[in-house]
Amino acid sequence: MTRLIILGNGKLTVLYDQGYILRELYYPLPIDNHLHQAKLGVWSDGDFSWLDQLNPKIDYVENSLSSFAEAEFNGSKIKLVDAIDMAYEIFVREVSVTLSKSSDLRIFFHHDFHINGNDIGDTALYDPFTSSIIHYKRDKWFLFKCDIPFYQYATGYKETSIYLGTWKDAEDGELSGNPIAQGSVDSVVSIRLSSSKIFYCWLVCGSSYEDVVRKNDYVVRKGPRELIRRTQNYWKAWLSKLIDYDNIVKRSALIIAAHWQNNGAIPAALDTDILRFNKDTYNYVWHRDAAFAAIALTLLGYQDQVRNLLLFTKPLLYNGFLFQKYTCDGHWGSTWHPWTMRSIPIQEDETGLLIYVVWIHFSKFNDIDFIKPLYAPLIKKAADFLVAYRDEESGLPLPSYDLWEERLGTHFFTSLAVYTGLIAASKFAEFFGEENLKEKYLFAANEIKRGLNRFYVSDHFARTIYEDGSVDKTVDASTLFASILGVFDAKDPRVISNRKIIEDRLSVNGGIIRYENDSYLKVTDKPNIWYMATLWLAQQYALEGDKEKATKYLNWVLGHIPSTGVLPEQIAPNSSYTSVAPLVWSHAELIRTIYMLKHL
Repeated sequence: MTRLIILGNGKLTVLYDQGYILRELYYPLPIDNHLHQAKLGVWSDGDFSWLDQLNPKIDYVENSLSSFAEAEFNGSKIKLVDAIDMAYEIFVREVSVTLSKSSDLRIFFHHDFHINGNDIGDTALYDPFTSSIIHYKRDKWFLFKCDIPFYQYATGYKETSIYLGTWKDAEDGELSGNPIAQGSVDSVVSIRLSSSKIFYCWLVCGSSYEDVVRKNDYVVRKGPRELIRRTQNYWKAWLSKLIDYDNIVKRSALIIAAHWQNNGAIPAALDTDILRFNKDTYNYVWHRDAAFAAIALTLLGYQDQVRNLLLFTKPLLYNGFLFQKYTCDGHWGSTWHPWTMRSIPIQEDETGLLIYVVWIHFSKFNDIDFIKPLYAPLIKKAADFLVAYRDEESGLPLPSYDLWEERLGTHFFTSLAVYTGLIAASKFAEFFGEENLKEKYLFAANEIKRGLNRFYVSDHFARTIYEDGSVDKTVDASTLFASILGVFDAKDPRVISNRKIIEDRLSVNGGIIRYENDSYLKVTDKPNIWYMATLWLAQQYALEGDKEKATKYLNWVLGHIPSTGVLPEQIAPNSSYTSVAPLVWSHAELIRTIYMLKHL
């Protein structure tokens, strides 16, 4: 189920589905999703409904990482406004209720935690000292409270034996008052209203009982309304760099920022609905995705997030290369690439793109004092690996896995990325006065560029050359990077021909698929359209100087995104969203496309 809202402050991150049910809660880093679901219910005159059953209108508050939902039940109107505090691990909600004729309306708040990613050994309790509900396990504590007293509460068992959960208890309008439960547990509290009212609730996250009590005291002292106000104002101020851009760029920048963690990690996507396919998620730092997110924010003038990413990455290099993906606390992520004696299980484009990003960042901000400590342990170390990890005959990179993570070989996109990385390294070497290294990196880069000619087959660029010399001529949208990364001129006849073939063979319903016969998450007789691939074609047209055609593909993307402005990875020909949403890389490409149209 598509996630239509993401809120975050670098320490606490939450995502909502289209029914405004909270489906993910990550704290203090996006490693384990602590939440199965958290939802709101309403009871009036013997009738009950959960908010998602009322088809709520949901969206972001304009120019902010704050969201809202509006719904109506038996004539009463309910509006929620949510925010994650700009500074602390505190989720705040404003609840506005406008009653119709009923004098007894009850609002229910249900929390079903799976702390540390599972429901084993959790505790849910009512704490009389803070008049709150607390869920905890080990060093993860969650305290929920409102600024008016609970009418009733209940904790109980769920997803085990005959127990469905306390959410079922809520549906008759009454709660049992059970004060504590352990194991697989959930909780519900209710607020009873006899007149229209605005009230506030909050969920604080901490590492101990003392921690959540201290933060709860802070909310009470500061006031939950003030926390929402200051958070909305902060993000509006954060967007002040983008005064010349429209709302879709601002929203994309905010969505990328919501993913970016204070330690520099930026996961590709945090939507856990993808778990239904293979029990794993996109909740990892892929440095390819991270690189394009860093480029997007750099182009917009943001500095701190990119700096933090580079500091996060610096200790991760292993013998000069990056592993496929990392957890947000810097450990190697899960992988399906086999380990062999002949090749290392990496995607070499990620290492090349890393150096490329550092140069783009440095070119924009000229922050020599920041870059200097990165030069030897990051830039030179990675560049030396890229030089060494090449075939002596062709000069091209040795086999690694492609950007789609599906095949082992020497790939066109990977070779482009390695070339750009080495060119960037040569510029750094020149800047730091190491002429011998400059020549070393330039020589290797030029050998790669000559080798890239081997990929051109009749009328387009092949995507892969395998170890046995065979050529995979499958038409692949990633070959558009020939010009996007600046390796080939955008008007090179080969680049133009390649663009024409891609447009001819990969078009589906006006958008662009990844490559011919793509079957990933396919639900119809045709492959799914990828937002990134469609935007790459727009970028190619922009580089050619054809803004009309570029705008056509940009507008196709803008016409096929959910109402809240989140960009998924894919859209099926039947208009369903089959994969994660939002995807950071999709938003990065949207920003880059609009930037190119604005500045070329």
